[in-house]
Amino acid sequence: MPKNNLRVVKSTTTYGNCFTTSYPKISSTLDNDVFLESAIDSNEKLRVKALWDTGANGSLIRPEIATKLNLKSIGKALMSTPSGTDVPSNVYYINLHLPNKVAISEIRVVEGIPNNCDMLIGMDVIGLGDFAVTNYNGKTVFSFRIPSIEKIDFVNGAYFTPSGDIR
Repeated sequence: MPKNNLRVVKSTTTYGNCFTTSYPKISSTLDNDVFLESAIDSNEKLRVKALWDTGANGSLIRPEIATKLNLKSIGKALMSTPSGTDVPSNVYYINLHLPNKVAISEIRVVEGIPNNCDMLIGMDVIGLGDFAVTNYNGKTVFSFRIPSIEKIDFVNGAYFTPSGDIR
């Protein structure tokens, strides 16, 4: 559970290539429970806590998750850390099962130790679709859909009132 101890109270329940997750108040993190399995030998799915991170180029899993799934490394990669250090890390291929039965096959992940979660979902996954976050009425909601189907533009269609307020 993230430091802010918020609990996900709603994910969509219909099937499709999208999902929405809602929080009971403003959240400083965006996370979901997801299922992972080996893309090479998928005998077992494992439920893990995943944090969505637009600041991460690629996705990352903890070493113990790789061990539990009996993942086979396909090689090593230099993983850049926030401190600027490049660390040699194992690379794996996994299948990622998001809420609402959204599945993405053969995701390349690097082994590492993310804070407060089992997996970081980086821009390699987020960039496959559309990702939006709102804090309307003091509640954080985020949605993801795959593939991208239209441009999201909050400025187009907005207009200013005579007092200068945007509507």
